[in-house]
Amino acid sequence: MPPSAKTEKDNEANQGQGFPAYNASRRQQPPPKLKKPVPHYRHLVRWNKDRVPDSVEEQQMNQDLTLLRHILDLFMNNKMAEAEGLLARGPVLVGESGENEHKAEPSSSSSSSTAAQKAMETFGEKQQQQKEQQEDPEPRHPQEKSQESHHASGDDFSSVTSSSAPSNNGNKKSSSATSSSEGGKKGKESKEPMAMYFELAKGIIQGLRALVTFDPEEIELGMKAFEKAIKTADKQRKGSIIGLGSVKAVGSFVVGTIGAGSFRGMNRVQKHAELIYAEATILRSLLSVLYHLDVWMVFEECINLRHAFTIIQGLKSFMDSVESELRAGKNIDHHQIDEHLVSGVTLSYSLYNIIISFLPDIIVKMLQFIGFPSDRDWGMAMLGACGDWDPMAPPESSAEHAERLASSANDGIRRQFCDMVPIIFQVIVSSFIPMNHIDLGYAQKINDYNLELYPESPFFLFFKGRHLQVTSQLDEAVATYNSVQVEPRWHNLSHIFVFESLMCAMMQADHDTACEKSRQLLKESRWSKCAFRYLTAITGYERGDNTEKKKIDNLMEKVEGGMQKVAGMNLFFETFCTRKSKRYIKEGHLLLPSYDFMLLWNTFDMMPPKVLQKALDTISSEVSRLQAMLPQKMKNRESQPLAPKDQTIEAASGGYLGGMFSNKNAILRDSKVSDYENFYDDYCLAFFLQGLVAYHIAFFPEEAFHQGMCDLAMESFQTVFRYAPLINDDTYTYYFSHYYKAKIWIHQGRLDEAQTRFKYLLSHSNTNLLGLPALVGGKGKNSLELFVLLKVHSGLLDIETARTAAAGGASVMGSSIRSDSIRSSK
Repeated sequence: MPPSAKTEKDNEANQGQGFPAYNASRRQQPPPKLKKPVPHYRHLVRWNKDRVPDSVEEQQMNQDLTLLRHILDLFMNNKMAEAEGLLARGPVLVGESGENEHKAEPSSSSSSSTAAQKAMETFGEKQQQQKEQQEDPEPRHPQEKSQESHHASGDDFSSVTSSSAPSNNGNKKSSSATSSSEGGKKGKESKEPMAMYFELAKGIIQGLRALVTFDPEEIELGMKAFEKAIKTADKQRKGSIIGLGSVKAVGSFVVGTIGAGSFRGMNRVQKHAELIYAEATILRSLLSVLYHLDVWMVFEECINLRHAFTIIQGLKSFMDSVESELRAGKNIDHHQIDEHLVSGVTLSYSLYNIIISFLPDIIVKMLQFIGFPSDRDWGMAMLGACGDWDPMAPPESSAEHAERLASSANDGIRRQFCDMVPIIFQVIVSSFIPMNHIDLGYAQKINDYNLELYPESPFFLFFKGRHLQVTSQLDEAVATYNSVQVEPRWHNLSHIFVFESLMCAMMQADHDTACEKSRQLLKESRWSKCAFRYLTAITGYERGDNTEKKKIDNLMEKVEGGMQKVAGMNLFFETFCTRKSKRYIKEGHLLLPSYDFMLLWNTFDMMPPKVLQKALDTISSEVSRLQAMLPQKMKNRESQPLAPKDQTIEAASGGYLGGMFSNKNAILRDSKVSDYENFYDDYCLAFFLQGLVAYHIAFFPEEAFHQGMCDLAMESFQTVFRYAPLINDDTYTYYFSHYYKAKIWIHQGRLDEAQTRFKYLLSHSNTNLLGLPALVGGKGKNSLELFVLLKVHSGLLDIETARTAAAGGASVMGSSIRSDSIRSSK
């Protein structure tokens, strides 16, 4: 098969015209220009902690929130057994002394975080007040109670009022007492308070355990826990808004959303009940998709997700209207908005915006048509506003930082989750799906703040290690992962640290460590037996120990049996592992399997220059070996021009096919390599990996541009195009080569050509809306098509950003996230 002659454009690319002398940073980019202002709901907090609640339900909720704040702090700070023990004991009934039941041990409290100590001290003070009230039945004026409460409290979580005595308002009752009186009486009689927050917390912990174990029984328990939370919250919702199950859910597609006026007629407990009902519905739906593994279940749960969204959107509309009142100078104290409601609405509504934005355009448009939002940048900014974070703000002074740590405005029960989401997307998701406006320093600032509160947290320590990893500090990342100690009951949580250590070892070609870590995952983890069997096999294969060949063969034969489905679909990385294992069984060897697998995890972005150079040397040696095996007749054809017919076909294809051939039978005969059926799969894979590593060396962030590596990358990708029609299975190398060639053009400023190349990759779609074009030879479906699709969409956003910057409209925040200092939070 003759190669296509190098075009004039390719020669121009290799001349180095248009490339910057110094590579820009992909790790700290300017923030986006927002399309609409970011709401600052944290400034709406008007929870009068000194007010004696009119209803038992509100007293109970206040008491539950204070105790749950302490439980959350313990759990976050790696004291999971103690936190689960307190949660299992359940809430303390209003009017009862829970001092002996829920008081933490002094030894464990002393090592807890500042926030945990503060919450527990407050809880203890309130329990003491409760005891004194029971001993002194003499009623006192509410103002005296308020003064004592204010004196004892240290933050907004201290609004627990433990007295069950009636308010001095006479016969005046709150709407909460009216709407929930039956449930409240039942709770008193049976000594089972309607602790909706406790039920939600139990569901979240059980759901987290289900995710780290991936055990169907644990998933089922998580679903049941959320169902109980839904029922408990439903009992405390306002009667007029409680729906009719699925009928109400289906109707919400037509009606749209619940208006802000509906929430104005609710008391504080009812607003929280609506929020918890929606949150538990969302989380239960996600677990249901994992549990049933049925594509039809996705459609059924979409109805529930839509119904939950109507509640979340209604709460947001209500808070928007309250914010308008505040700007107009009106008093909003009577709305009794607390930091827990603010953090909850912010988290849920932002996640809807962010997650939907990652779906294909055609699906996003369909969801927007029925009312779902999709604005990733705005959602991220909204989460930042919840914590008063601003990527453009100057470094905090010591006094400002101390004020932030002590501020009760940051202590909503969902506050840490609002911080986690931007960190996750910056240091984890962006590694798999290239995104714009990455600022790892911003993510580190948020994470460092939380590590001060929770120095032993496995979650924030993982984010710290991941930040080191994505900034190419591999040794420091591994040291951080190894320093984390997880309680035995949560041992499965440590597998994520083991997996990341495995990836670091594979990047550094430390095959012994990689083999050890992969075997540990295979033995202990249930996340993906398919992937772990394959990883154990290839890490053992890379060691080159012939005594392990039988074990490797056995593992490869079992890879396909470990496949699982999520929402009725195979996971793309498991499909990849299965195809590679079949290749090994058939031919007895694989080409550079570790580097091949690392493509799925985008680890080449994380490799430091020395590691990249080592990888290039290893890959180039394989390239030389395969070039020596290339039939001489194929080498001779490389210097021959295309036949007129082939030139016509090549021109019609836009030059993307790398050279068609007229005499197909002769080419196939001349291309044969004895006893090597998939020779051209490996040949193109080797050249693609060589081009990929050369690309990362040439454009390593904040380093000088390397022209020689850029030339090598372009030549390698061109070789892939040339021999792609002879590929049998690994068609992904063809698509990825086009993607990275277009990325080089973006660096060079050739945006129109890069956009045309991206559109070519998206030009042919299968019925599943996610397809990519097959190769000219009619080859099968690309097993990594979704992965390529996500990268291509990101590439189109890169082009849009580059054009905006070239037009003089460099990405600048339309409005700062941080509208005022943290002092104005109340």
